[in-house]
Amino acid sequence: MARLVLIPSPFVGGSSWAPTAAVLPDALVAGYGGVCGPAWYEGVADRVCAQADGRPWIAVLHSGAGGFAPALAAASADLAGFIFADAVLPYPGRSNLATAPEAFADELRRLTTDGLLAPWDQWFAGGFLEHLIPDAATRAAFVADIPRVPFAFLEAVAPDDGTWAERPCAYLQLSRTYAGTADRAEAMGWPVRRERMHHLAMTTAPREVAALLLELVGRLDG
Repeated sequence: MARLVLIPSPFVGGSSWAPTAAVLPDALVAGYGGVCGPAWYEGVADRVCAQADGRPWIAVLHSGAGGFAPALAAASADLAGFIFADAVLPYPGRSNLATAPEAFADELRRLTTDGLLAPWDQWFAGGFLEHLIPDAATRAAFVADIPRVPFAFLEAVAPDDGTWAERPCAYLQLSRTYAGTADRAEAMGWPVRRERMHHLAMTTAPREVAALLLELVGRLDG
């Protein structure tokens, strides 16, 4: 089986995937912190592929990491497919900010100081993270790993390359927020699995998420 490379959202750290990686045979959590512009997407792809290449692998993209799919496909001949886990779909030729509702884009600007976005856990009302990650120790590790992302990343234009969609793709919906995205994936003929969990289920329900990923790997091969 191709190796699963678990790629966290650019707005959280690798600890989000660590519990699931611990129960998946031979899985790798890819790190790409500290990548700078102007070629943000290509820089992330180069960093991830340097860790994953040398054998067939499947990119498992969480949340905002979905936007990296085109750059990853262009950077690696060994990339055998994608699983989008509660993730955005690629937006070639556009910026992350351009895909966001105007009110949310304005809120992100407000949350920016000295060119850096506030940590992701501070984007939402109090109690939000406690609800998603009830265990205090797990939550503390998650928070400690959250990066400060430059606002400039949101304005960077993703590579305009549609060849990523030629690789096998599947979608795992974990939260209601991504129901519409799962609908789009289904309309494209991808294997789709819908679960009533939450956006950080890979952190709090690793065995369940690992099993779902392995199921989708089998459907990719089929």
